[in-house]
Amino acid sequence: MIEIKKFFFFNGLNELRAIAALSVVFHHVELHNSLLSIYRKYDFMSYFIGNLGKNGVFLFFVLSGFLITYLLLKEKEINGTVVLKKFFLRRIYRIWPLYYLIFTISVIAIPLLALNFEIFKEDTLSYIEIIKAHNYGFKGIVFYLFLMPNVALYSGYFITGCTQAWSVGVEEQFYIIWPLFILFFNNKRIIGFFFSVLFLVPFFIFLSKNDYILYPFSVMIKSIPFHFMAIGAIGGYFFFYKKNIIERYTKSKTAYFFVVCLVLTLLFQQFFIDVIQEISISFLFLILILFSINDKNPWIFRNRYFSYLGKISFGIYMYHTFVMFLVFPFVNKYYLNYEKGFLYCLLLYPLIFIITILFSSLSYKYFESKFIKIKDSKFKTL
Repeated sequence: MIEIKKFFFFNGLNELRAIAALSVVFHHVELHNSLLSIYRKYDFMSYFIGNLGKNGVFLFFVLSGFLITYLLLKEKEINGTVVLKKFFLRRIYRIWPLYYLIFTISVIAIPLLALNFEIFKEDTLSYIEIIKAHNYGFKGIVFYLFLMPNVALYSGYFITGCTQAWSVGVEEQFYIIWPLFILFFNNKRIIGFFFSVLFLVPFFIFLSKNDYILYPFSVMIKSIPFHFMAIGAIGGYFFFYKKNIIERYTKSKTAYFFVVCLVLTLLFQQFFIDVIQEISISFLFLILILFSINDKNPWIFRNRYFSYLGKISFGIYMYHTFVMFLVFPFVNKYYLNYEKGFLYCLLLYPLIFIITILFSSLSYKYFESKFIKIKDSKFKTL
């Protein structure tokens, strides 16, 4: 049992999940904070913070592709097959309860609060979106109900409190097709498919960028950016088949330091066109993941607080926009002072982070964990 557990739990991943989730939260607060945001004041922070949320999501995508591919290959090796029913039910019990809770809060609770309490008008950005009937139209609601929030977002339906779920939709759609390829194709075809997705999708986006006819298709493809998860999948595939070789190279402290420096460099500075920059940083995220799961490297970031935040990172990601909806109006009404922007931010950021973590912690303990227990007891595959 101890050996089996090692196959599907990797030390170091929770810390990366925490960093990704907190990055997204900080980015969204910065965008919402408008005139008082840090990246508008300091040029050297502009690119870093302006793309921090996007890069945090890319890290989530790469991590998902890596982990799910490795686990599916391990299941196929041990059991001789992939039990699709159990795989899908495990995803449903982990993702759907919180997803639909946030969806319900976003389409019922948030509009009711905003329309019945004057204080929510203090947050102009959110209020304007909430009173737009278009955002709560039939088509938008259907997209969200059927786990296509990414399509809803790219179609212009902005439901306050739920727009961040676009990436959850991408992952759910990815989870539908990925196990089928692992189950029904041999190794050469699997890796060929991974590389095809990785190169063809960005190539098409690049070609269609300035093409009037192809542009709508590129927008559609952008809403399902599977190529980031394909990068993680390539890593999961090679880690499964070449684990000893990868572990030998990822225990180097010097190499780890070099990778971290490269990651930070690409986070702070754009060197390539967008599509190449995004693929480059995602490959570096993959390398960082491979280093992070190597317990033999003494420099790898390990922290019990970040590990806990990583455990509740799904909640942090899903609740933070609702918390922003609650916090911004009160801070704007009672503490907004553009001459003392630092004090305003000193109150705003800690409040949003603390309340988000509190909500996420309570949600994990009293809500999500009930479904996780069912998932782990009834639908185990390894």
